[in-house]
Amino acid sequence: MLLLLAEFYATPWALDPTIHAQMEMILERWAAGTRLTQDQIQAAVGTAPQAAAQRREHAQQASGGAVAVVPVYGVLTHRAYAAQSISTTLTSTEALAAQIRAAEANPDVSSIVLDVNSPGGSVFGVQEVGDAIYKARSAKPVIAVVNSIAASGGYWVASQATEVVITPSGMAGSIGAFMAHEDRSQKYAQEGIKRTYVHAGKYKVEGNDSGPLDGEALEYTQAMVDGFYSAFVRAVARGRGVSVETARGPDFGQGRMVMAKDAVTRGMANRIGTLEQVIAEQSKPTTRRSSNLSASTASARLQILQAG
Repeated sequence: MLLLLAEFYATPWALDPTIHAQMEMILERWAAGTRLTQDQIQAAVGTAPQAAAQRREHAQQASGGAVAVVPVYGVLTHRAYAAQSISTTLTSTEALAAQIRAAEANPDVSSIVLDVNSPGGSVFGVQEVGDAIYKARSAKPVIAVVNSIAASGGYWVASQATEVVITPSGMAGSIGAFMAHEDRSQKYAQEGIKRTYVHAGKYKVEGNDSGPLDGEALEYTQAMVDGFYSAFVRAVARGRGVSVETARGPDFGQGRMVMAKDAVTRGMANRIGTLEQVIAEQSKPTTRRSSNLSASTASARLQILQAG
């Protein structure tokens, strides 16, 4: 568990800071020997109830299978095995990208609907999911429904869709990246612990928790966070069809969440609607035909731009 805590602090996050704090609390309690139940973890971190997931599955079946409804729930993590073995409150970006690619390749699927309720997560794998979504939208419509939270990495994913629809009570944004460093030097001193690192490689143990994060270690960490933030902003600009300056600026929140109406007004979302409405729209044969034509036109335009 201590290794997991160390990995937690060493990870760059595109995550709602409140959820990060709740995750930290859970891991700290585990490290102290306290085990939380799955219900307690879900209450802290959040996930879609099973009944809601079943309703979505029924809605997809009602579409005749032409609409692929892909859930994007909970905290985004990279590896599939980690998400499956630790908690149902996690979504594997590796598995999510595979779902998107499978739906894109399936000739029986006319459109893809992302059911997004996520505070974001680790930056690792999120860019690859966004790229998979952006690629898929050149072949067929991809509609992201913010239902009802798309924060940080969750919005990174949603913003790459052909269209972003947000529920009336929904929120989107939290565009940014961060890392957290824990200085445990005083805690170790109180416990009589004095740690010595024997290492090779100038920077091998920089940023360890036996002291403050400063000097070159702080500069390196800041540069890493800046790099992920720049990738995030460029992806949002690409997906939403705005300039990088707009995606980085106050209209898109600068790290804050934005309510549904404002998100539409500012260009972060296209319109207000519900998941059920979007599935019903995409299930209509006329909508499928016009959407496929739009996707084909978009694909042709993309090919022209790439050729140029």
